[in-house]
This record gives sequence, C-alpha cells and structure tokens, in this order.
Amino acid sequence: MFDIGWTEITVILVIAIIVIGPKDLPKVLRAVGQWVAKAKAMTRDFRGHVDEMIRETEIDEVKKQIDSIDKFDANSALENTIDAEGDIREAFDFDDSNTIDSNDQSQNEGSTDDNRELSKRIDEDTGRDAENFDDSLDKLKGSDT
Repeated sequence: MFDIGWTEITVILVIAIIVIGPKDLPKVLRAVGQWVAKAKAMTRDFRGHVDEMIRETEIDEVKKQIDSIDKFDANSALENTIDAEGDIREAFDFDDSNTIDSNDQSQNEGSTDDNRELSKRIDEDTGRDAENFDDSLDKLKGSDT
C-alpha cells in the first residue's frame, strides 16, 4: 500500500530503538498498532457508507425504472413505432361530412337497384355470348367431319 520494503522497515525499527529506547519500545509499538487499527476501521466504515449510498442510488434507479414500466402505454408506443408521422392515421380518419344520412340512404337504395339491373343484363349478355360460342363451336365441329 505504501510501497515500503523490508529494508525501510528495518531502518525505521533501528531508529526507533535508538530514539525511544528498548524499554519504551513495546508501549510505542502497541500505540502505533492501535492507531493503525483505528485507521483501518475508519476506512472500512467509510467504504461501507459509500457502498450503502451506491446501493441506495441503484435501488432508486431500479424503482424509477419499475415506475416507468407501470406508466408505460403500449398502445401509444406501438402507434409511434408504426406510424411516427401520423400518415396512416390521417388516411383512415373520416370526417363527419362523409357519413350517410337518411336522404343519402334513399339515393343509395335507388343506385343499388340500378346496380342489380345492370348485373342482370350483364349475366344475360354473358349467357347469350356463351350460347353463341357453343353454336359456333358446334358448326366448326360439324364442318370438320
């Protein structure tokens, strides 16, 4: 941690023996050990508080994410993904002027009758064309034999 090698520790011990003396050296070493233990306890406590703060912030972030999921509107997200500019919605929006009222309905019924009559005529014409085709085909077969 402090990059102190064995040679530096030996030099410090020799100087401590000379300055303090062999008689008081155990008391001094015990006091230094207690200080080191207190410093380690303080750093451990500080680290614990920092870790707790980090966990709380992570928990708060997770809570925010869960709340945002609760407020998530899948329909609007899907609409924004599929039709971001609103072009499709505008294409399918019908205004009230295009609705059929009772007057228009009677006109539509008349046009429906016209459509039925036209369809009958087409069917009759198609039937005649089919008969004419069959007659022509029979004539061709008769002329071949």
